[in-house]
Amino acid sequence: MVFYGRKRYVDILDCYLQQNLASNGGYFDEVWFMAHTEDKDDMDWVENLVEKTAGYKIMGKGVCEGKKYSCMWNYAVEDNTIYVKIDDDIIYIHPDAIPQLVHTRIALPHPYAISSNLVNSPVTGMEQYHYGAIHPFLPDPNSRPSFHAAETWRVSEKQKYPEDELVGEYDIFDITAPYRGHPWLLISDDHFDLLKTPMGKYDQHRGADSIAFGAAWKSWGIGAQQQYSLLYNLEQNKMQRYFFGRNIRYPEGSSAPNASATVPGDAKGPGGEQTYDTGFNRYNLNFCAVWGSDIRDQLPIADDDEQAITADIPRRIGRPFLIDTRSVVGHFSFFTQQDGIVKTDLLDRWRAYANEAVCAPGNLKKPWDLICENFRVEGGLGL
Repeated sequence: MVFYGRKRYVDILDCYLQQNLASNGGYFDEVWFMAHTEDKDDMDWVENLVEKTAGYKIMGKGVCEGKKYSCMWNYAVEDNTIYVKIDDDIIYIHPDAIPQLVHTRIALPHPYAISSNLVNSPVTGMEQYHYGAIHPFLPDPNSRPSFHAAETWRVSEKQKYPEDELVGEYDIFDITAPYRGHPWLLISDDHFDLLKTPMGKYDQHRGADSIAFGAAWKSWGIGAQQQYSLLYNLEQNKMQRYFFGRNIRYPEGSSAPNASATVPGDAKGPGGEQTYDTGFNRYNLNFCAVWGSDIRDQLPIADDDEQAITADIPRRIGRPFLIDTRSVVGHFSFFTQQDGIVKTDLLDRWRAYANEAVCAPGNLKKPWDLICENFRVEGGLGL
């Protein structure tokens, strides 16, 4: 279930969705695009995508456009069915993420829902920081482009952040984008330098706000730093840096969904190796797996579906919300971060990564924006 509204992001996500269709050896029987936008151009685009892609469907059209997200959950109600809810700005899905998430959903019946380990999330972002998955990045200090345009996702292909440009003290909310399309540069591989970055400064002075709505949710700099760190971890083939948590086993007889409405695990299969219990606190609902019967039993879902599914319903029925930390996905932006993150080169990097590692040869993606005159990349898509 892709909660759909923006073609610019789903164009990249499309490669991951097709890779994970059962017809291509994946786990998804179908992909549903849950119509939410009232923008005709965005709807025309997804209708064309669905028409040419077997296994894709549009759901909720004429019903849920412009309404609260709660409307879309009315479709996720079938027995013996796992629904994976995906936001339309998920820009990276690890090859193991969906199999891992599905197996954990089957292996652990007690939790109400299971989330992937989100990159660019307040809660998991700070856990990733303390488990060594975050690296010291800062925005290019130049006021105009200092690099030749390139189609690359590897952060090591840019020079390191110049030491003489480092600033000791600054407010993370005062970070401004130096120019549209700017990169973030690695300071060093020394984690002491994290103290000079947005996430390091936030970790030292978290303030009074709850983590769900604190600086890690508001700051575009914190969101960008998490994503450049993910690109660096991918380049180094060090995705295990994200695997925190433990094998949580709940007591025998813990509440669970109706056994006749789910697919039981055999306690011998994979899943649930490293999980993190959110303790009935709010978490982001960008990418999670839930049984249809569990959604049906709690209808109608409240308008704030994130608060309902990650905290209120789990607390009411005594079944926790879990994160599978081995299921790693990347999230582009909260609306609070949008103005800054769109001025980075991140979307171009995620498109370049998908073209190299995920997209089928006949489904390579091109930038939505006009390419600058005389832009040339040997063997790339800018010719």
